[in-house]
Amino acid sequence: MTASSEAGAATRNGFSAYLFTHGAWFLAFGVQMVLFPYLVRVVLHEGPIQLGIAQMSLQLPTTLLILIGGFVADRADGRRIVILGCVASAATFLVLAGLVASGRLTFGLLIGYALVVGVIGAFAGPARDSLLSLVAPVEGGVQKAVSGASLAQFGGQILGMLAAMTAPLIGVAGLLAGQALMMGAATLAALRIRPRPAARRVGGDPFSSVGREIAEGFAATAASPVLGPVVLCSIGMGVCFMGAFAVLLPLTVQSYFPLTAAGGENTAIATALGAFSLCFWVGSMASAMVLMRRGAPRRKGRAYLLALASGAAVLLVCSIPMPLWLLCVFNFVWGLGGGVAMTLGRGLVQEHAPEAARARVLSIFTLGLMGGGPIGAVAYGMLAEAVGPRPALLAPAILMMLIVGTIAARSRLAQAV
Repeated sequence: MTASSEAGAATRNGFSAYLFTHGAWFLAFGVQMVLFPYLVRVVLHEGPIQLGIAQMSLQLPTTLLILIGGFVADRADGRRIVILGCVASAATFLVLAGLVASGRLTFGLLIGYALVVGVIGAFAGPARDSLLSLVAPVEGGVQKAVSGASLAQFGGQILGMLAAMTAPLIGVAGLLAGQALMMGAATLAALRIRPRPAARRVGGDPFSSVGREIAEGFAATAASPVLGPVVLCSIGMGVCFMGAFAVLLPLTVQSYFPLTAAGGENTAIATALGAFSLCFWVGSMASAMVLMRRGAPRRKGRAYLLALASGAAVLLVCSIPMPLWLLCVFNFVWGLGGGVAMTLGRGLVQEHAPEAARARVLSIFTLGLMGGGPIGAVAYGMLAEAVGPRPALLAPAILMMLIVGTIAARSRLAQAV
């Protein structure tokens, strides 16, 4: 197939529109990744424990509702769900921008915002993930499409963090309004997605079958020598990596700066958080690009486990005091492994999940990832309050090494694929 015919197929299926929607979503949430801890620590002057609670609130609705989101995505029109999610996100960002601009933001209102965003993600995420295999070009297969989606995700997050670094110039409220505009553009792109027909559950009472069908998703996951270990690894990533990334590393970066400057909020902290996060996602995008150009490794399971182990090793090193620039370098190295782990993990699930239950299996994978996040966020917030953020990094580093070592020794993931 020629390059022009591939482009034409991508246009007919809406793959290009899908990638734009996917990237725009993560651009908006890349801005949020930087601004959310900034709002908690700098604007509202809350402590480490409150930051942990706030990050937990951002992730908890997804944890509680992701399986329902997967069930709905397997039965309903995923494209419509994605469109509604983009519209709802735009409205939510506009409300937060208004609260910040008017000076009426409180910790309670920020928690409310976090819960709403989490609910939206619980339904939009599985629908968007399940659409990928239905719009992927036939040439190149699902794994190549997953690599393309990973590039769109990492690229969007990088652009979002670059945007967040302009907070001293644009202001926080202006950036939040920009997030709403981006989600409006994502809505327009989602309208152009044209997925192939999918095998969906029809008929019957959905309320009576929800438990049974979710259980079928768990059964399909547990029966697979690939899906089960990958989901267990995703739980480890949530508890160890997401918790550390959401709480411990922002606290570590913030510790290099005073909270106030010239009698006001120190917006340099937002710039530093953006630059630090940017290092991770640039590394992730670089490794995802290599995977897309060269193809997945022959032993994807082994490469996946090695990438996770490298992330644990980087966290271990980051517990040692060092200059901020060197911490950013190690975050870039962590991102290199993170891009491999996220791309291969999601690709393995896309390839090995049964088509009729794909959204439910993907939601179980996301549940493992997101479900561990709130636990890690609260636990690490309390640990940082007790011993400081840098020594607290030892806990997720050691725990992740134990998880990877156990799965490598007691499962067939490294040999199965």
